[in-house]
Amino acid sequence: MYIRLMNAKIFSYKVPKIVLQAQTDSLQISPSFDRKAILEPIKEMFSAENYKLDEASISYKLIDEQLYIQGLAVENEEPKTVGFRFGKNER
Repeated sequence: MYIRLMNAKIFSYKVPKIVLQAQTDSLQISPSFDRKAILEPIKEMFSAENYKLDEASISYKLIDEQLYIQGLAVENEEPKTVGFRFGKNER
């Protein structure tokens, strides 16, 4: 039996300028942001190391009213190629 290891890294990214702001005594709101756009710098950092984000693992956390994105980045695997022959033998 062959088990293939999948290398991964855990990350925590402090999103610049996304901080909760008081609206009332009981409500704080962040500025509007594009979720896809804030992932781009993280994707670029990891792609340079041959890793990609595992988007299913991403979570958004608030720490001291500051937004952080946390999750996993997994190593890109080289695609495996398998050759198949179809049809009749050519003569």
